[in-house]
Formats: sequence, C-alpha cells, structure tokens
Amino acid sequence: MNNCAVSDCSHAGCLLATHFSVLRLHPMGGFTYNQTMKQRVALKSSRLFTRLLILLLCLAMFAGCSLAPDDDSGGIYTDEDATAPEAVVPTQTIPPERSITIDPLPVDTLLAGRDFAILFVNVGKADAAILRFGDTAVLIDTGSAESAPQLIAGLNAMGIDQISAVFITHSHSDHLGGLDALSANYSIPLVYSPFYSEADKNGTGKIVKRLEKLTLPHQELMAGDVVTITEGVSFTVLGPLSLNETDDNDNSLVLRFDYNGKSFLFVGDMQFTEEQEIIASGVNLKSDVLKVGNHGNPDATGDDFGVLVSPTFAVISTNTSVDTDSANPRVYAALPDAQIAVTQDFPLGVLLTLDDSDEIVQGNPARKPAKSSVVVSGFDVSSQTITLSNNGATTADLSGMILFSVRSDAVLRFPEGTILAAGESLVIGEGGDFSFKGEDKPLSKKKDNTVILFDRLGSLVSKL
Repeated sequence: MNNCAVSDCSHAGCLLATHFSVLRLHPMGGFTYNQTMKQRVALKSSRLFTRLLILLLCLAMFAGCSLAPDDDSGGIYTDEDATAPEAVVPTQTIPPERSITIDPLPVDTLLAGRDFAILFVNVGKADAAILRFGDTAVLIDTGSAESAPQLIAGLNAMGIDQISAVFITHSHSDHLGGLDALSANYSIPLVYSPFYSEADKNGTGKIVKRLEKLTLPHQELMAGDVVTITEGVSFTVLGPLSLNETDDNDNSLVLRFDYNGKSFLFVGDMQFTEEQEIIASGVNLKSDVLKVGNHGNPDATGDDFGVLVSPTFAVISTNTSVDTDSANPRVYAALPDAQIAVTQDFPLGVLLTLDDSDEIVQGNPARKPAKSSVVVSGFDVSSQTITLSNNGATTADLSGMILFSVRSDAVLRFPEGTILAAGESLVIGEGGDFSFKGEDKPLSKKKDNTVILFDRLGSLVSKL
C-alpha cells in the first residue's frame, strides 16, 4: 500500500483487512496442560493478540497510506543502456566503523616486485577473483555476462594474457556468466567445477552444458581432491560434500590453499547448510583471508563458521545498490576481528599482495579517466558491424581496449599492438578488421543497441 492516496484506505477497510489478516495468520500455541484449560487460555490469548495486532497493523497501514508525493524524486530510475542496473542510493548495511578506505595507487606500483597477487574484481553484484602466482594465473568465478568488461580490465591490470585454469564455484549466472566472453578472448586449457551441481530438466549439469557449448576442457571436483596449480601451490577441495537439490548456492565449490605461510579460503555462495556440513567434516577452516560467502548476505557466514575461520582479512564482492541485503551487519558481527573490504568501494577491485615479510597488504588499484581520440562512430544492424574511428591527430593504441555490445553481451579485447592511425576507421564484425569470436550477431535487430568502448583498465572511452 505504499504511496497510496488517503481515500484508498478507509477506517472500515483498514479494520476489516487487518482483522481478516489476523484471523488467517494468528497461530495457536501448543501447551502441555489439559484440553479445556488449553482452549480457554488460547481463546483469551487470541482475543488479546488480535486486538493488539488490529491496533498496530492499522497504525502501520495509515502510515503507509500517506499522501502521494508531488514529484517523482522517490522513484527508481534505470538506464536500459547501462552495463549494470542503476538504482536508488543503497541501504546502509556496512557498519560505518568497519568501513575501509585505501588511497588508490597505480597498479604497476602495487604489483612491483610481487610474484603473488589476488584481485577480487569489482564485477558489481557478482563474483570473480584473479590469482597470479608468478607466470601462472587462475580465476575463481567469472562474474556476470554484463560485467565481463570489468573482468577483462582486471586481467589487463594484473598483466595477464595467459590463463592456466578457471574454477567455477556453481551454476548461477553471477559466477558463470562471464565465461563466454573470457573464452572468446583467452585460451582456457581447463575448467574445474563441483561434481555436485544443479542440473537442467534433462539431468544435464548446467555448468557441463555451458562448457560443452564453449568446447572447453572440464574436470569435476569432489571434497578431498587436491589441484596442483604450480610448484608449492595446491588447492584443496573442502566442499560440496553432497548434492543440495533445492539451492545451488549450497553446492558451491569450496577451495583452500596456502602460500608462503598464509592461508586463503574461497567459498563461492556457500550458505548455512553447506557450512554446517563442512564444519561437521572436521576439516581445518582457519584462514588468514576469506572470500565471504554469498556476497555477505545474512543467510551465510554463520557465527560458528566465522569463529572457525577467524580471518584477518575478508572480502565481500557485491554492489549494495543492487543487492541491498549484502555486506550485511550480521556478517560483520560474525567476523569481529577481520578487516573487511567490499569490492564496490574499489573501482577495479580489492588487491591483496604479500610484502617482503610475507605479510598481507591490501591495495586499491587506480583507474584514471580515459584519454583517447577513438570513438564508436557507428554500427549497422543489417551487416552486424560496428565502426570505430580515430578522430585525433595522432595514432591511437588500442592494445587491451575492450569493446562491448550491451544487447548481446559480446566482448572484444583488442590484441596487443593494435593501432589506429589518425583519421582512420576499423570495422568489427564478420568480414571486418576484427570480429567477436563465437558471436555472429552482436547487434539486436529488434531492440535499441548500445555499444561501449572501454580503455584497458575499464574506464569509459566512447558510447553509442
């Protein structure tokens, strides 16, 4: 009834609706004494409870049925052309005293001399982490399809052009959705996923089905498996231990690894049910770094789980404008001694490295406004082509820049060494200078199209 006019809510209608709701919703409590006493007490309790509820609910309804505002300032507006949903100012969920502010620094400065680094990419209300061990790079989840440009910007920032493996924790689109764009722009030798996972109506695993479509090599993992990444670095699989048929969040792949004396725990979207199974298995959960489960929503990271992990650092991947219950105060309370960073506060993402003493250091890679004379000058739906033009007076370097067609989620990362002379243009599409791998229809023939060009670190260059 929010924002209804006063005339829509009369006293009689309010009382009638309230009384009807009370009669339907009021439960009868169970008692251990005789049936007669039970009936009398229940009747009196019911009458008193009903009267109180009538009063309280009526007051609540009158409050909700205030005069409608004179303007639309309280409405929610969305930009259909945006790469992520726009919403009202997020509900304040992050306890102010637990907020972390880190000054941005150039990513080259943050990574100088560091063989090991993890970037928890800011992919909105989604999940993606890039782990670099010297020349070896792996990903844990790939974000959503619409956040793929940010994922590729993260790979650019980390100086990664070769991927050794990708772990997909579960089948939900905010973890699996970016895999199409990733495979279109990088060679992926192997994808790992949980053996226990959600299947479609024909019994085929949803992750398996996606990987077969992309023709990617695949291996399913079970609790107890160990995956060797590079010399001295192995991931131990802690879960899932069984199939949860009602919620694939609780089939999340749970991974733990150690590096130079520090331990790291990644839990996908694991919720209470899987947490309790893993706790009951008796495995070691103590970790220095925790990737918080299910975007910091209150249905994950139970108090007992928090005690067993007791991380020094924790990262929540979310956008609280979209998921208003994420980065929840209850989760902060379950991790009282952890410094908790939220990806939405870091333009590129939360960077973790180890200093010369092998202590964990948090960083905020800077992303400066783009400076480029290249623009998206046009697109042609009939030929499914997009044209870029260099309107400047000097040659433009497109190396690592990212072209994104919003309607199809098609993504192209321009190869290193791609240049565009002043006054020249190039065409992207079948028969053009470049094409979107695996996507022959990047433009919609039925809906308005939006094409966006980002620089190599994900800053907006041009939009048409």
